[in-house]
Amino acid sequence: MFDLPARMTQLQANIRAGEVSAQDALLAQAKRGRSLNTKFPCVVEELSIASPNVGPLTGIALAHKDIFQLNDRMPGCGVGLGRVKSGLGPAAAISSLKKAGATQWAALVMAPHACGATSQNTHFSRCINPTDEDAAVGGSSSGSAVAVAAGMSYAALGTDTAGSVRIPAATCGLIGLKTTHGAISNEGCAPLAPSLDSVGILSRYPQDAREIWSALCPQIPRHAKLSMTSKLWLPERGVSAKVAQAIRTWISQLGAQVIDINMGKAFDVLDRHAQRVLFYETSRTHHAALKEGAAEPGVQSIGLMGLGLPQSWYHESIHSRPFLLQEFVKDHFSEADFLIVPSLAGTVPDWQNVEIGHPSFDRAALFAMHRYMGFVNYLGLPSLNLPIGRDERGRAICVQVIARPYAEHQLLNFAEQSPFTFWNL
Repeated sequence: MFDLPARMTQLQANIRAGEVSAQDALLAQAKRGRSLNTKFPCVVEELSIASPNVGPLTGIALAHKDIFQLNDRMPGCGVGLGRVKSGLGPAAAISSLKKAGATQWAALVMAPHACGATSQNTHFSRCINPTDEDAAVGGSSSGSAVAVAAGMSYAALGTDTAGSVRIPAATCGLIGLKTTHGAISNEGCAPLAPSLDSVGILSRYPQDAREIWSALCPQIPRHAKLSMTSKLWLPERGVSAKVAQAIRTWISQLGAQVIDINMGKAFDVLDRHAQRVLFYETSRTHHAALKEGAAEPGVQSIGLMGLGLPQSWYHESIHSRPFLLQEFVKDHFSEADFLIVPSLAGTVPDWQNVEIGHPSFDRAALFAMHRYMGFVNYLGLPSLNLPIGRDERGRAICVQVIARPYAEHQLLNFAEQSPFTFWNL
């Protein structure tokens, strides 16, 4: 029996060398995923494996967040099973991966309607973090993070509206790539806040994420020179001492020029605009359910604020965005390739601390999980969650590495050169 390697890129090499057939590789991956799902339940529905197309991802069986349309199947969006709909075609992102030869073997659990910074979901079993069963799993692409961290899938698609790829990646020690807004079509993907929604990628290794990104956006140049000069924003207040120290230690090992900056006031402005857009667009996406009092709790908490938001405030935020993006790129990427900020403001909490309604719920711990996420979506920039260390319990400590639009390959180059790898080679 063929033993699956740790990296997707190695399996691709095995298939190309004829050491394993594409069909046997697919069956082995699905079997492993099915077996691991008993310990780390995150599969909503197992899908039939069809004969793959010929391409760079031939023989790769992936599992994705259940937010994408598939052939003859509407997504369950975290509130139930998928629904049969004859004649329905796959989402654009799924179609691109299929064209590159990839196969999808499962649809994965998510926070209801992609609205939640954690995996909390009354419709499915609790997501268990494969790195530490007591640790929280971020949302809303929670099942994607669990599947990749457990080894059920080499990579998984998720969506990121206010951190929904980067937060679960940060809790599970994964690469989490939030892509440039609009780089990957959202066609066939259930919306939350359309002008913030971006398709993203979760993987253990940056090399595997690059293969998925290249299949999704083959037109983007693969190689680019880097100066490796970065700016670091590490807020003095709000970030735990353990996280700050881990980031400083990693920076000292990075072997690159890193300049400390203070973007506190600019961040506050961008964060306010991001919240306005998230609240308003969520209220429009789920308007009927909110009016009927039938919205999921996460949607309700955000959507009700959106219903009360003046339309003029929303339009101000939308009209200000191009100028603020231009200003941000000029300020931070004229003389540097990257901006580094914390992913989570604190270390990964226990799941009980961020489960709303649990006796141990801590509002501050939940806020710390998404504090520095939303402004990136408002600007539409690409951002990479990158593990850079472990805390005393072995849980991941991560940074966000942000870049100018369409610099995803540069971000992955940076990740490959990072002096720390969460997963053993």
